Amino acid sequence: MDKINSLKKIFYLILLSLLLYSAYWIHMSFQFKNEVKHFIETHKVEVEKIYVTGFPYRMETYILNLSIEINHGEFFYLNIPKLKISVSPLSLNKIFLQSESSSLKFKNSVQEFNISNNESRLAITIENGLIKRSILMFEDNEISYRSIFFNFNKKLSNIVLDGKINSINNKLDGNLQLDIYDKNGQKKFAAPISINDNVLKLLFFELDLSSLF
Repeated sequence: MDKINSLKKIFYLILLSLLLYSAYWIHMSFQFKNEVKHFIETHKVEVEKIYVTGFPYRMETYILNLSIEINHGEFFYLNIPKLKISVSPLSLNKIFLQSESSSLKFKNSVQEFNISNNESRLAITIENGLIKRSILMFEDNEISYRSIFFNFNKKLSNIVLDGKINSINNKLDGNLQLDIYDKNGQKKFAAPISINDNVLKLLFFELDLSSLF
């Protein structure tokens, strides 16, 4: 009889733990979804649909047909048909983003830049409310660049950006390491990227991002 009572206590304890965790997961998933929606609304991002899955191990927020279009003298357009954002329900300090394809276009009076890829992945580590490190990888890329000085049009296998960028008072600041690899995994190009007060610098290339914010 004592053995049966002990088994019942264990069963009820397990059941209570599952119920409490389920309630916690639902609470955290709503909180995370609301954070994503707040970001989207604040930055005027257009989306078709947002939903959360992944119970019980992860929280996975799916965003369908995300697009950003800015046209204030300089034209910027970003489109991601399906974006997945994954986090652990026990910690929001590590965020993973993944998309099967994306396209980005930028154009001003002197230059035009276009990039499309078949897959992209971004891992972000957050500490004290700021990005501590981010690693962004683009796969199977088609890139074109046109300016008054030269034109560039090429297919590139993997593009990796490693570093951090933070936005404080609508000012972007940070440093990234750009590495480009061929299909055999050999590094073909490497260069640092700096962003100070919204001004991006890569070798001889300089771009003021202020009009985009």
